[in-house]
Amino acid sequence: MIAVLAYRGVSSGEVDTPVTCLADRMDANVCFVGPHVGVVHGVEPSRPVEVSPPVTNARRADVLVVPGGLGWKQVAADPATSTWLAGAANDARGILAMSTGTLLLASVGRLTGRNATGHWLADDDLAALGARPASSRTAADDDGRVVTASGALAALGVV
Repeated sequence: MIAVLAYRGVSSGEVDTPVTCLADRMDANVCFVGPHVGVVHGVEPSRPVEVSPPVTNARRADVLVVPGGLGWKQVAADPATSTWLAGAANDARGILAMSTGTLLLASVGRLTGRNATGHWLADDDLAALGARPASSRTAADDDGRVVTASGALAALGVV
């Protein structure tokens, strides 16, 4: 199962094509997990994303996908989501974080001391959260178990 963290302001472009390609390649189901059950508004492009279950009831995933988006700071400040994200990142066999989703992953300590990339304007924030910002479009660490990408197009090169 692939768990995708979805929240208000999530980048739809990072939820759609990279996740679909990954699911097709793995022949896996996709589950959108978020702070609240129901429809959240995704952006870039604008579209609804259906979240079920909430982080408080979500089971662990084989692969965790952490897309970026405008709402990443509110998500990082939510204790239930942070707790779930830290546990899911610890248990998943693979992790893909894109753009500001890399900041979410770093905010729960998963990228401390690791090479990571994300949104090009967030290198200082990434470093402040303990990661080692990489200037490449993608970065892999933990023997390839953790992959970070500057965005959806870069992520397509690794899925």
